[in-house]
Amino acid sequence: MAGEERIKYLADAVRYHRELYYNHSAPEISDAEFDALWDELKDLDPNNAVLHEVGPEPLPGTEKVEHMFPMRSLDKGTSDDDIIHFVTQSTFGGKRYLAQPKLDGSALSLEYVAGNLYRAATRGSGERGEDVTLNAKLVANVPTRLNSPVDCHVRGEVVMPLAVFEEKYRDISPNPRNLCSGALRQKHGDGKADASDLVFCAYDVKFPNESPDTVNDSELLSWLQGVGIEPAPWEIFSSETPQKEMIEYTSKWGAKRATYEYEIDGIVFKLDNLEQRENLGMTAHHPRWALAWKFPSQEAHSVLLGVDWQTGRTGAVTPVARIAPQMVGGVTVENVTLHNVGEVERLGIKIGDKVKITRRGDVIPKIIENLGEASLSDMQNRYHADGRKFSAELSVQRIQIPKDCPACGRNLVMKGAFLRCMSLECDARTARALTYWCRTLEMDGIGEKLIEALLDNGLVKTIADLYRLSHS
Repeated sequence: MAGEERIKYLADAVRYHRELYYNHSAPEISDAEFDALWDELKDLDPNNAVLHEVGPEPLPGTEKVEHMFPMRSLDKGTSDDDIIHFVTQSTFGGKRYLAQPKLDGSALSLEYVAGNLYRAATRGSGERGEDVTLNAKLVANVPTRLNSPVDCHVRGEVVMPLAVFEEKYRDISPNPRNLCSGALRQKHGDGKADASDLVFCAYDVKFPNESPDTVNDSELLSWLQGVGIEPAPWEIFSSETPQKEMIEYTSKWGAKRATYEYEIDGIVFKLDNLEQRENLGMTAHHPRWALAWKFPSQEAHSVLLGVDWQTGRTGAVTPVARIAPQMVGGVTVENVTLHNVGEVERLGIKIGDKVKITRRGDVIPKIIENLGEASLSDMQNRYHADGRKFSAELSVQRIQIPKDCPACGRNLVMKGAFLRCMSLECDARTARALTYWCRTLEMDGIGEKLIEALLDNGLVKTIADLYRLSHS
């Protein structure tokens, strides 16, 4: 594709996918794929108008709100070098940096007048958003009155606790982020999620009139706590080499991400001193004093190639999907779980479909969304983990639900959403039960291969038989 045609294609694609993301809560591509479009356009045409737009205009028919203080985008980074570059470029402004987890939800601005919540608005285009005051008042921790009669605009992210998502909403949405946006923008009673299940975490506050006597942004975050608004957790770096501490901080949160109560997709780094921020100023698109550093994507697209069925220690027979090799969260994935028969039916998935997969929390990868029949281009440039080029014929076909246990051949019984083998003599059930027992008791030296050898040689048939073994 010629240069100008490619630029136009990329600009149109960025606008299209941004509209789906912000105004419809229905993204068709992953964040990583959107970032790739953005980065290519930035390389080819850094002054393209679409790069200087935060988001699309609010939908027609919605009540618009002009932001007194525009809600800007931040410059992005994904590597240690990006952090080093950011610190190098901003060091003359100071060496004190503030960091907060980059929450993956929906941006919200709360406008308080004399300490009372006057209006709430989405980020929208950055210059103006959509009035969502009624729904924002339902968010669990958004105060309708502050502990101080002050005029201020509080910025933050609305997120859904993952425990709530798993308990109430996992079957109706692929991720909490879509539910956050939908709950804020819905008309009462017609949405998928209840705004009362959401939580607001602040990261910034602006003052149209008098402001507190503060020097650093971290002092403003403490001030927010004092008036009744809880910010996202923060940490300060002020050594002679802050970039080293900041890189270690990304590793710390990378490990903590799996158990954190909300979804996060990176870390936001900012100069802490407010005057130094003013000195550094802005580009047309983002402030020079901040960086949004993102984790490797934990979501990706692939193609479903086949399904194998495995019998577990409880007798549950679960589907394991084979997919075209795909890098997810820094790991090449070729097998993912489909949970159970109920999940297969809910997704309406078929072999040959394009699927969205995730490795959230570094657990077993799973399919979370069916994206319809795959095209030939979806199979291009795929490689196995060992470097071999991948090739496969695409043919859409239904997933065959087994009637017999794949391990022992006995009839299966449907129990709720699960297929189960009810035979206590099933080798697969016995092997997994023995493995589970040994791991639970931390019995060193006994693994799957040894247990299979013991079963094959008739030395054990039950857990009790383990205690009858002796050296010969």
